[in-house]
Amino acid sequence: MKFLTTAAIILAAGSLVVRAEGDITFGGNARAFAMGGAGLAVVDELGRTSSANPASLALQSRSFRMGIPSLGLRASGIPLRQAWDHITGNPDLNDAVGLARDFGQNTSQFGVSLGALVSYSHLTLGAEGVATAYIIPNEALRDWARNANGNLAALTGNERADLLGAAVYSLPSFAVAERVSPAMSPTRIDMGAKIKFARALYTHYLASADNIRNNTQGTPAPELAGGTSLSKEGLGVDVGFLMHPRDRQGLSAALVVANLVGPEFTFDGTDSAGAATRYTLQPRSAAVGLAYASGRVLAALDGVDLTRAYGPAQARMGVEYTTRAISFRAGYASSCGLTAGIGWNYLQLAVGNKTPLEIIQTLRF
Repeated sequence: MKFLTTAAIILAAGSLVVRAEGDITFGGNARAFAMGGAGLAVVDELGRTSSANPASLALQSRSFRMGIPSLGLRASGIPLRQAWDHITGNPDLNDAVGLARDFGQNTSQFGVSLGALVSYSHLTLGAEGVATAYIIPNEALRDWARNANGNLAALTGNERADLLGAAVYSLPSFAVAERVSPAMSPTRIDMGAKIKFARALYTHYLASADNIRNNTQGTPAPELAGGTSLSKEGLGVDVGFLMHPRDRQGLSAALVVANLVGPEFTFDGTDSAGAATRYTLQPRSAAVGLAYASGRVLAALDGVDLTRAYGPAQARMGVEYTTRAISFRAGYASSCGLTAGIGWNYLQLAVGNKTPLEIIQTLRF
């Protein structure tokens, strides 16, 4: 339950910037997010800081470098501002009950992603994580939340909310890349791999009408066997390829297979109806990308999750125009809609309606 609260607190901080329902991303991956999540085949300086395609490390100079930390925030079903109001206005409420009371009108989703890396030459050491939590009220609770104005006497006894959460984090991850084409070839081909020592968490709580009425602890779902969460540890490996002109201008192409070696993060749980459900948090997924660079203009087009491991395959596209000091970006993703952002020195910012938390999705839940 603690990471549910942590995710909500971080989301609440983002509401100072985004008052409406949507997402906001700061830091290293914000450039790709502003371009609709596209960027697997980008080969310029900023593109090398992205962790999406490990092959891009082969372009890095042989020096020490610290990547810009990345923070991604998500809220759907409610505004980010409402998450802030819950944390600051009701700090004494039990986690499960407070969330169920405040967000009982609709199914709501919270998400957060974090990432940081340091590198030397073609080697990178990183830490990354992504978490998602759902609040799923039944119809009786939705009616009460919409019409009763918080009146506990109006509870019928049929109200219920499911609170499901999952998180995966890698502490640490290692990536390495190298050129595999001949040194003087006009077209360069790079290959990279990322090894992730990861841990996964799953939790599921039930909040009943009695919990809401008496402000008591929610009940762990049956699959938790009386505990607060389930956890697993595993090893995952991503691989990537990058093909581009030696001068990095013109057309480039990329292929990335996330979890070619999977960490086997599968949990047997239940859904909001109590039916047995198997959650596979990190299945194998393939993606391809194209990018075209010409002077100050960059365009990118990616096809993500072509194996449909996370759902329907996605198309992502974006453009960037760079002046002497500022980069302006815009994009579109088939699963998310329009995105936009700016870059100025170390400041990288992206906003949009449900922008992807990861360039390659890393959590299926």
